[in-house]
Amino acid sequence: MQTRDQTAQGCANEMKTALLESENVVRALRESEAYFRQLFERHSSVMLLIDHQSLTIVDANPAAAQFYGYPLDVLRGMNVSRINAQPEVEIEQQRQQAVAGKQNRFVFDHRLANGQIRAVEVHISTLNHQGRSLFFSIIHDITERQRVEAELRIAAVTFESNEVLVITDAKGVILRVNQAFTENTGYTAEEAVGQTPRLLKSGQHDAAFYRAMWETIQRTGAWQGEIWDRRKNGEIYPKWLTISAVKGSNGVVTHYVGSHIDITERKATEEKIRKLAFYDPLTGLPNRRLLMDRLQQALISSARSARQGAILFIDLDNFKVLNDTLGHDMGDLLLQQVAQRLQKSVRKTDTVARLGGDEFVVMLEELSGQRIEAAEQTEKIGEKILAALNRPYPLGAHNYHSTPSMGATLFGDRQEEMSDLMKQADIAMYQAKKAGRNTLRFFDAQMQEAINARAALENDLRNAIEHRQFQLYYQIQVDDERRALGAEVLIRWIHPERGLIPPMHFIPLAEETGLILPIGQWVLETACARLKVWEQDAATRDLVLAVNVSPKQFHQPDFAAQVLATVQRHDINPTRLKLELTESMLADNIAGIVATMNALHEIGILFSLDDFGTGYSSLLYLQQLPLDQLKIDQSFVRNLSSGVNSNAIVQTIIAMAKSLNLDIIAEGVETDEQQHILQLLGCEHYQGYLFSKPVPIEEFEALLTNRKAANS
Repeated sequence: MQTRDQTAQGCANEMKTALLESENVVRALRESEAYFRQLFERHSSVMLLIDHQSLTIVDANPAAAQFYGYPLDVLRGMNVSRINAQPEVEIEQQRQQAVAGKQNRFVFDHRLANGQIRAVEVHISTLNHQGRSLFFSIIHDITERQRVEAELRIAAVTFESNEVLVITDAKGVILRVNQAFTENTGYTAEEAVGQTPRLLKSGQHDAAFYRAMWETIQRTGAWQGEIWDRRKNGEIYPKWLTISAVKGSNGVVTHYVGSHIDITERKATEEKIRKLAFYDPLTGLPNRRLLMDRLQQALISSARSARQGAILFIDLDNFKVLNDTLGHDMGDLLLQQVAQRLQKSVRKTDTVARLGGDEFVVMLEELSGQRIEAAEQTEKIGEKILAALNRPYPLGAHNYHSTPSMGATLFGDRQEEMSDLMKQADIAMYQAKKAGRNTLRFFDAQMQEAINARAALENDLRNAIEHRQFQLYYQIQVDDERRALGAEVLIRWIHPERGLIPPMHFIPLAEETGLILPIGQWVLETACARLKVWEQDAATRDLVLAVNVSPKQFHQPDFAAQVLATVQRHDINPTRLKLELTESMLADNIAGIVATMNALHEIGILFSLDDFGTGYSSLLYLQQLPLDQLKIDQSFVRNLSSGVNSNAIVQTIIAMAKSLNLDIIAEGVETDEQQHILQLLGCEHYQGYLFSKPVPIEEFEALLTNRKAANS
């Protein structure tokens, strides 16, 4: 058993041990409290210790004093209501949640000492200190973060607005599009991202347009304007596009933002307004305002190009009668059909306008530079319009007949006022009405006379073909001893009223109108018939008849077949028929010419090249063509006795012909001297007034008889 002393000693040791342990705990607590105090005061975050019950700030760190703007000694002991900008009810609710441990993160609006409100995020934990329940609050200023988040939310809402938005990188690769883009273009985001805006390219703009656009963006950082793009379904549409460059802090472009508004409806509205301003609502034709604008431009263009233009003023005859009998609805229907027929009667470059009522104007541009030719062109178009407007008009249950009166005036070779031109055409139109309606009249009286004369000549020419008013004259061709070799047939027109009309007065018109084709065929038929007659007489059976062939006649695809058929029909010796071609005919399609000539030459038909030396032929052509004869032009023959140049040219032609084994004949020989010079130069055949002028067949055959008698 332990003694009492031993027991007492044991108790003393235990107490000593307990005291040592208590001192260690106190020391540890003091060290921990010092560490917390050091962390509390030095931390950059705002920290507050707040009493649970009174919501009084028990302690605050220097960061809190700096943030709120109060000295520490003022901040300590301050009720949180002074810094909390929210209603007390909200503060009490949040206090209870924190005490109950239901929430430890809160967002408050705190008021600083200078009155500024800042948004803060508060992390709260509870602790007991010296018998008091406290909130330990760590506070972060989130004002800037909230501003950025708000801006991002606004940007997100804006990005999904009705305006189409596209974001690309610096290389133009699409990074993002909004829903409006998909709705407008038809491309989904998945289809667009990774592509470039060239995906929408319409092809309506050239490279210069896009080059100018990007030059502006690089220079100013932005571009906006109207552009046409293509939707996924292929539809091309107009839009108002804005492109902005986004640059980083270093000034280098990082992105491009494109936004556009579809302006299809706006363009349609503008077009409607434009049509109301410049077009007739009933017919859709240009109105007086647009006509005058185009006429002004046409006058400027005509002055530059030296080409004529024309104004045709058209008024419908007795239009009021239609309105009074069938009603204005039928009148409007007639006007619409007239407008359609007028548009179909002219070229796309011409203008058809309605002035109002039953008055229309046709403006013709790019006519001939020669006034008479321009008038002829205008007359042809006028006749086409007359024919079109004379056709019956289906007006409901009625087949209505209407005729126009037209006045015309030309512009382009002098300074004219637009109003004067319109008056001239208007006056000419009234002249057409006075002349009996349903006709065309020109304002210029002299021009009208010329056109009337030409029209009369063309009409007479058609009658001449129908009534066989032509006659062949024969001009003898001889050798160097003046023995007859044959003749060239030359057409004459024996007009029943005007008498004999030489070829120069009607052949150009026949060429222009195409009447040369039946005339040429008549000449060929008549010549072949004469050769058949001559075959019956030993004195004429060896004569050759030369027939002139026009270019239009020769270039017919079936010309060779026509000639062969004519020769066979008259059953003549084809070697007695010679076709004369002009040098000008060789200027085009030499291969086709050679083919036609070869087809005829194979059966024996001869060819002579007329007017040789006027500048179209080349030695190469002469070598290709199956010619039998060259005819020296009379212009060279006429000057033989007056200078050495013509002599040298003629000598060259003769030498060339002989080198190609071609016969040579000179036309226009009028004097013995000319024949003598030609003989010296090597020519052996001749034609001209020295031997005989062109004469009718009776005189020609009498000439042959007299020559035969003289030589016997």
